[in-house]
Amino acid sequence: MAAIAVLTRDRSTDQAIRYALAADHALVCLASWSRLEWMVRERPVTVTIIDGLALPRRNPAGAMLSILERYPSVATVLVAREEMDRALLFRLGRAGLAGLVLLELDGLVRELPRAVRRSLRESTDSVVTRVVSPSLPRREATAIRMAVEGVQRGWRTDDVASAMGLTRAHLSVRLRTWGLPPTGHLVTWARLFHAGRWILDPGRTAESVSRQLDYSSGAAFRRVLRSYVGVTPTELRSAGGLRPVLESFLEACDLDVHPRAVRSVACRPTPPPIPTA
Repeated sequence: MAAIAVLTRDRSTDQAIRYALAADHALVCLASWSRLEWMVRERPVTVTIIDGLALPRRNPAGAMLSILERYPSVATVLVAREEMDRALLFRLGRAGLAGLVLLELDGLVRELPRAVRRSLRESTDSVVTRVVSPSLPRREATAIRMAVEGVQRGWRTDDVASAMGLTRAHLSVRLRTWGLPPTGHLVTWARLFHAGRWILDPGRTAESVSRQLDYSSGAAFRRVLRSYVGVTPTELRSAGGLRPVLESFLEACDLDVHPRAVRSVACRPTPPPIPTA
Protein backbone atom coordinates (compact mmCIF):
# COMPACT_ATOMS: atom_id res chain seq x y z
CA MET A 1 0.00 0.00 0.00
CA ALA A 2 1.25 3.45 -0.90
CA ALA A 3 -0.08 6.96 -0.42
CA ILE A 4 -0.36 8.30 -3.96
CA ALA A 5 -1.08 11.86 -5.07
CA VAL A 6 -2.71 12.01 -8.49
CA LEU A 7 -2.73 15.21 -10.59
CA THR A 8 -5.19 15.24 -13.48
CA ARG A 9 -8.03 17.42 -14.74
CA ASP A 10 -9.35 14.79 -17.14
CA ARG A 11 -12.28 12.72 -15.90
CA SER A 12 -11.51 9.62 -17.97
CA THR A 13 -7.87 9.59 -16.87
CA ASP A 14 -8.94 10.01 -13.25
CA GLN A 15 -11.33 7.07 -13.57
CA ALA A 16 -8.69 4.88 -15.25
CA ILE A 17 -6.17 5.57 -12.48
CA ARG A 18 -8.73 4.84 -9.78
CA TYR A 19 -9.74 1.61 -11.49
CA ALA A 20 -6.12 0.50 -11.76
CA LEU A 21 -4.94 1.39 -8.26
CA ALA A 22 -7.67 2.23 -5.75
CA ALA A 23 -8.04 -1.36 -4.51
CA ASP A 24 -4.40 -1.52 -3.43
CA HIS A 25 -3.38 2.04 -2.60
CA ALA A 26 -4.62 5.23 -0.92
CA LEU A 27 -5.24 7.81 -3.66
CA VAL A 28 -5.67 11.56 -3.30
CA CYS A 29 -6.75 13.17 -6.56
CA LEU A 30 -5.82 16.81 -7.17
CA ALA A 31 -6.53 19.34 -9.92
CA SER A 32 -3.81 21.98 -9.44
CA TRP A 33 -0.01 21.99 -9.49
CA SER A 34 0.21 24.12 -6.34
CA ARG A 35 -1.95 21.63 -4.49
CA LEU A 36 0.28 18.77 -5.64
CA GLU A 37 3.37 20.59 -4.36
CA TRP A 38 1.69 21.16 -1.00
CA MET A 39 0.63 17.52 -0.78
CA VAL A 40 4.13 16.19 -1.50
CA ARG A 41 5.71 18.54 1.05
CA GLU A 42 3.17 18.24 3.86
CA ARG A 43 1.67 14.76 3.68
CA PRO A 44 3.24 11.25 3.68
CA VAL A 45 3.09 10.78 -0.10
CA THR A 46 5.23 8.00 -1.58
CA VAL A 47 4.29 8.25 -5.27
CA THR A 48 2.90 10.97 -7.52
CA ILE A 49 1.06 10.27 -10.76
CA ILE A 50 1.01 13.31 -13.02
CA ASP A 51 -1.12 13.64 -16.13
CA GLY A 52 1.09 15.36 -18.70
CA LEU A 53 -1.75 17.67 -19.71
CA ALA A 54 -2.03 18.94 -16.11
CA LEU A 55 1.54 20.29 -16.06
CA PRO A 56 1.78 24.10 -15.77
CA ARG A 57 1.56 25.68 -19.21
CA ARG A 58 4.36 28.08 -18.37
CA ASN A 59 7.67 26.20 -18.24
CA PRO A 60 6.29 22.66 -17.71
CA ALA A 61 9.76 21.11 -17.84
CA GLY A 62 11.03 23.48 -15.15
CA ALA A 63 8.07 22.69 -12.89
CA MET A 64 8.51 18.95 -13.33
CA LEU A 65 12.27 19.00 -12.83
CA SER A 66 11.90 21.22 -9.78
CA ILE A 67 9.61 18.84 -7.93
CA LEU A 68 11.77 15.85 -8.87
CA GLU A 69 14.93 17.54 -7.66
CA ARG A 70 13.40 18.84 -4.42
CA TYR A 71 11.70 15.56 -3.47
CA PRO A 72 13.85 12.68 -4.78
CA SER A 73 12.38 10.29 -2.18
CA VAL A 74 9.01 10.50 -3.97
CA ALA A 75 8.67 8.33 -7.08
CA THR A 76 6.88 9.95 -10.00
CA VAL A 77 4.87 8.40 -12.80
CA LEU A 78 4.29 10.78 -15.70
CA VAL A 79 1.39 9.87 -17.99
CA ALA A 80 2.56 10.96 -21.44
CA ARG A 81 0.00 12.30 -23.94
CA GLU A 82 0.11 12.56 -27.70
CA GLU A 83 -0.55 16.29 -27.33
CA MET A 84 2.59 16.78 -25.22
CA ASP A 85 5.70 18.44 -26.57
CA ARG A 86 8.14 15.65 -27.50
CA ALA A 87 11.05 17.94 -26.67
CA LEU A 88 9.71 18.12 -23.10
CA LEU A 89 9.63 14.33 -22.80
CA PHE A 90 13.14 14.12 -24.25
CA ARG A 91 14.42 16.66 -21.72
CA LEU A 92 12.85 14.79 -18.81
CA GLY A 93 14.26 11.53 -20.11
CA ARG A 94 17.75 13.00 -20.34
CA ALA A 95 17.55 14.39 -16.78
CA GLY A 96 18.02 10.93 -15.27
CA LEU A 97 16.26 11.80 -12.02
CA ALA A 98 15.30 9.16 -9.47
CA GLY A 99 11.91 7.52 -9.65
CA LEU A 100 10.59 9.05 -12.88
CA VAL A 101 8.62 6.56 -14.99
CA LEU A 102 7.13 7.57 -18.33
CA LEU A 103 3.86 5.93 -19.39
CA GLU A 104 1.77 6.32 -22.53
CA LEU A 105 -1.92 6.96 -21.99
CA ASP A 106 -2.83 3.91 -24.09
CA GLY A 107 -2.61 0.86 -21.86
CA LEU A 108 -2.67 2.96 -18.67
CA VAL A 109 -4.85 0.54 -16.72
CA ARG A 110 -2.62 -2.38 -17.67
CA GLU A 111 0.78 -0.71 -17.18
CA LEU A 112 0.17 1.63 -14.24
CA PRO A 113 0.11 -1.00 -11.45
CA ARG A 114 3.36 -2.43 -12.80
CA ALA A 115 4.98 1.02 -12.93
CA VAL A 116 3.92 1.78 -9.36
CA ARG A 117 5.28 -1.54 -8.09
CA ARG A 118 8.56 -0.83 -9.86
CA SER A 119 8.81 2.62 -8.34
CA LEU A 120 8.10 1.24 -4.86
CA ARG A 121 11.04 -1.19 -4.82
CA GLU A 122 13.07 1.44 -2.98
CA SER A 123 10.27 2.80 -0.80
CA THR A 124 10.97 3.10 2.92
CA ASP A 125 8.83 0.10 3.87
CA SER A 126 10.51 -2.04 1.18
CA VAL A 127 14.02 -1.07 2.28
CA VAL A 128 13.35 -1.65 5.98
CA THR A 129 11.61 -4.97 5.35
CA ARG A 130 14.45 -6.16 3.14
CA VAL A 131 16.97 -5.52 5.92
CA VAL A 132 15.08 -7.09 8.85
CA SER A 133 13.24 -9.99 7.18
CA PRO A 134 16.14 -12.49 7.17
CA SER A 135 16.39 -12.21 10.97
CA LEU A 136 12.70 -12.55 11.86
CA PRO A 137 9.73 -14.89 11.39
CA ARG A 138 7.35 -13.84 8.66
CA ARG A 139 4.65 -12.49 10.98
CA GLU A 140 7.01 -10.25 12.94
CA ALA A 141 8.62 -8.94 9.74
CA THR A 142 5.12 -8.26 8.39
CA ALA A 143 4.26 -6.32 11.55
CA ILE A 144 7.23 -4.03 10.94
CA ARG A 145 6.21 -3.52 7.32
CA MET A 146 2.60 -2.80 8.30
CA ALA A 147 3.75 -0.23 10.86
CA VAL A 148 5.91 1.54 8.25
CA GLU A 149 3.16 1.41 5.62
CA GLY A 150 0.63 2.56 8.21
CA VAL A 151 2.41 5.89 8.62
CA GLN A 152 1.06 6.82 5.18
CA ARG A 153 -2.49 6.13 6.37
CA GLY A 154 -2.13 7.88 9.70
CA TRP A 155 -2.45 4.58 11.54
CA ARG A 156 -2.04 4.46 15.30
CA THR A 157 -1.03 1.53 17.45
CA ASP A 158 -4.41 -0.21 17.49
CA ASP A 159 -4.73 0.12 13.70
CA VAL A 160 -1.47 -1.77 13.14
CA ALA A 161 -2.51 -4.53 15.54
CA SER A 162 -5.92 -4.79 13.90
CA ALA A 163 -4.33 -5.08 10.45
CA MET A 164 -2.35 -8.04 11.83
CA GLY A 165 -5.55 -9.64 13.19
CA LEU A 166 -4.33 -9.25 16.78
CA THR A 167 -5.00 -7.12 19.80
CA ARG A 168 -2.46 -4.47 20.68
CA ALA A 169 -1.38 -6.40 23.78
CA HIS A 170 -1.05 -9.71 21.93
CA LEU A 171 1.00 -8.14 19.15
CA SER A 172 3.30 -6.52 21.73
CA VAL A 173 3.89 -9.92 23.35
CA ARG A 174 4.81 -11.47 20.01
CA LEU A 175 7.13 -8.60 19.18
CA ARG A 176 8.88 -8.74 22.55
CA THR A 177 9.47 -12.48 22.10
CA TRP A 178 11.84 -11.59 19.26
CA GLY A 179 13.44 -8.63 21.01
CA LEU A 180 11.34 -6.08 19.13
CA PRO A 181 9.75 -3.05 20.80
CA PRO A 182 6.08 -3.18 21.82
CA THR A 183 3.52 -2.01 19.29
CA GLY A 184 3.42 1.63 20.39
CA HIS A 185 7.19 2.01 20.21
CA LEU A 186 7.28 0.17 16.88
CA VAL A 187 4.90 2.76 15.41
CA THR A 188 7.24 5.51 16.62
CA TRP A 189 10.20 3.78 14.96
CA ALA A 190 8.15 3.50 11.77
CA ARG A 191 7.65 7.26 11.76
CA LEU A 192 11.36 7.81 12.27
CA PHE A 193 12.22 5.51 9.35
CA HIS A 194 10.20 7.80 7.12
CA ALA A 195 11.74 10.87 8.74
CA GLY A 196 15.20 9.54 7.90
CA ARG A 197 14.21 9.24 4.25
CA TRP A 198 12.40 12.56 3.95
CA ILE A 199 14.94 14.66 5.81
CA LEU A 200 17.38 14.25 2.90
CA ASP A 201 15.01 15.84 0.38
CA PRO A 202 16.20 19.38 -0.46
CA GLY A 203 12.60 20.63 -0.45
CA ARG A 204 11.92 19.62 3.15
CA THR A 205 12.71 21.03 6.57
CA ALA A 206 12.49 19.49 10.03
CA GLU A 207 9.25 21.40 10.50
CA SER A 208 7.65 20.04 7.33
CA VAL A 209 8.77 16.49 8.20
CA SER A 210 7.20 16.86 11.64
CA ARG A 211 3.92 17.87 9.97
CA GLN A 212 4.10 14.90 7.60
CA LEU A 213 4.39 12.66 10.65
CA ASP A 214 1.51 14.39 12.46
CA TYR A 215 3.62 15.55 15.40
CA SER A 216 2.08 18.39 17.35
CA SER A 217 5.14 20.57 16.73
CA GLY A 218 8.67 20.54 15.40
CA ALA A 219 9.89 20.48 18.98
CA ALA A 220 7.92 17.29 19.69
CA PHE A 221 9.49 15.64 16.64
CA ARG A 222 12.97 16.71 17.73
CA ARG A 223 12.43 15.28 21.23
CA VAL A 224 11.38 11.89 19.87
CA LEU A 225 14.26 11.83 17.40
CA ARG A 226 16.75 12.69 20.15
CA SER A 227 15.26 10.08 22.50
CA TYR A 228 15.25 7.21 19.99
CA VAL A 229 18.22 7.95 17.71
CA GLY A 230 20.24 10.44 19.77
CA VAL A 231 20.53 13.10 17.07
CA THR A 232 19.00 16.36 15.91
CA PRO A 233 17.37 16.67 12.46
CA THR A 234 20.48 18.46 11.19
CA GLU A 235 22.71 15.70 12.53
CA LEU A 236 20.42 13.06 11.04
CA ARG A 237 20.72 14.69 7.63
CA SER A 238 24.49 14.86 7.92
CA ALA A 239 24.70 11.22 9.08
CA GLY A 240 22.80 9.95 6.05
CA GLY A 241 19.11 9.85 6.98
CA LEU A 242 17.50 6.41 7.01
CA ARG A 243 20.64 4.36 7.65
CA PRO A 244 21.43 5.80 11.12
CA VAL A 245 17.78 5.39 12.16
CA LEU A 246 17.85 1.79 11.03
CA GLU A 247 21.15 1.17 12.81
CA SER A 248 19.71 2.58 16.06
CA PHE A 249 16.64 0.37 15.70
CA LEU A 250 18.71 -2.76 15.11
CA GLU A 251 20.91 -1.93 18.10
CA ALA A 252 17.90 -1.36 20.35
CA CYS A 253 16.42 -4.70 19.27
CA ASP A 254 19.75 -6.54 19.22
CA LEU A 255 18.80 -8.04 15.86
CA ASP A 256 21.46 -10.11 14.14
CA VAL A 257 21.50 -8.44 10.73
CA HIS A 258 24.38 -8.81 8.31
CA PRO A 259 26.33 -5.51 8.13
CA ARG A 260 26.23 -5.64 4.34
CA ALA A 261 22.43 -5.38 4.44
CA VAL A 262 22.64 -2.17 6.44
CA ARG A 263 25.41 -0.75 4.27
CA SER A 264 23.18 -1.30 1.24
CA VAL A 265 20.79 1.37 2.52
CA ALA A 266 21.55 4.49 0.52
CA CYS A 267 22.67 7.51 2.52
CA ARG A 268 21.89 9.90 -0.31
CA PRO A 269 19.33 9.75 -3.12
CA THR A 270 21.17 8.32 -6.13
CA PRO A 271 19.37 8.89 -9.44
CA PRO A 272 19.16 5.65 -11.46
CA PRO A 273 18.52 5.59 -15.20
CA ILE A 274 14.90 6.38 -15.98
CA PRO A 275 12.85 3.25 -16.74
CA THR A 276 10.41 3.46 -19.63
CA ALA A 277 7.22 1.55 -20.05
